[in-house]
Amino acid sequence: MDLRLHACAYSFHTLPFKSSFTPPPFFLFRLQVVGSCRALVGGKMSLVQPGDLLIYRPGEPYHLAVDAIDGKIESGDYYLLCEGSWIEEWWESQPRLTQQRVHLDEGMLSLWQQLSIEQHRIAQGNPELIRHLLCALCLSFDRLSGEAVSGHNPQGRSNELVLRMRRYIIKNALNPLRVEEVARFAGLSVSRAVHLFKELTGYTIIQYTQEIRLSNALERIRFTDLSLENIAGSCGFGTYSYFHKVFKARYGLSPKEIRSQPAAAELNYQDSRFVIHHPDGNLSGISPDARRFLSS
Repeated sequence: MDLRLHACAYSFHTLPFKSSFTPPPFFLFRLQVVGSCRALVGGKMSLVQPGDLLIYRPGEPYHLAVDAIDGKIESGDYYLLCEGSWIEEWWESQPRLTQQRVHLDEGMLSLWQQLSIEQHRIAQGNPELIRHLLCALCLSFDRLSGEAVSGHNPQGRSNELVLRMRRYIIKNALNPLRVEEVARFAGLSVSRAVHLFKELTGYTIIQYTQEIRLSNALERIRFTDLSLENIAGSCGFGTYSYFHKVFKARYGLSPKEIRSQPAAAELNYQDSRFVIHHPDGNLSGISPDARRFLSS
């Protein structure tokens, strides 16, 4: 099977961000899951909202802007770069638009997460598994785009409720947050919300909230000059000592040790978590061609 994945990851922005590339030599997929942004579609900047899937063919210009929309800056998306004859044939198999609506199905999101995990594995990488996951993801888009139009969800309402809870957690995780609030937002009892969330995500609501807080703290440690105490407070941790404890337990290094590393040190997304790898600065899970493109 002629299909190659060059990069796959999740991106989340709460500060203004712009990205302009020369026409990419790959297919570029981008799925908006949280918040809003604007992207170049058909020669003009278009609003992109949760459920919007962008697919750019090789050679199409790409420009992305994350800024204040309705007074708020927030944008979360999955993206990937790929190429090969299989993806060309898939694209040509039916009429497709650069921007289309898809149903945000929990199974599809899990596929994208698993694809990212496999792409970033340091040892025992499995190219065949990556290719099959990517095929499954693309084929799921065909089904889910139809569901987005019809509003029909054959997997029932559970996935929608969990997705609703995840969005609420991502939006509010950096503030004091109680399980009761998440359950109430989804219109569920606390016991039902806790059971459903754990069953479909593998995380408790508290664990998932902690993951969001830690990943935001990690980004601010590496890419801002804010004090570590300020970061702890702004990411929802009550005290710096508690933040230091859970941060080191998660990443194996203290916040101070992370900050002392070069900014180019790569973060590897494995088992749905960020961990530190490649102290020599090599980029894990990104092909040399994609690295040249993303750094251009």
